[in-house]
Amino acid sequence: MESERPEPLDDPESERLAKDRRLARGLRVAARRSLVLARRYREEEGPGGARETACVRQALAYRAAARHLGAERPGLARTTPDRAARGANRQTG
Repeated sequence: MESERPEPLDDPESERLAKDRRLARGLRVAARRSLVLARRYREEEGPGGARETACVRQALAYRAAARHLGAERPGLARTTPDRAARGANRQTG
């Protein structure tokens, strides 16, 4: 059976970008899994339990790491704090 590792690219910059995209994809998958666990823990313990809180914090850390890589997929990015503030101003004003 052949390895599922992609062939290296000729351009080092392209190789780094491809590696960052793969890493970001893995981080997003890990974040989703953490949130699935958080939901299960919420059902077991009720809202605000220690395990649920830890899972949510870990999911946020994974998402932040994926964003830091600059490989966030268009259309799936969460609202930034400045956008949320602008939206709140429109609703109240």
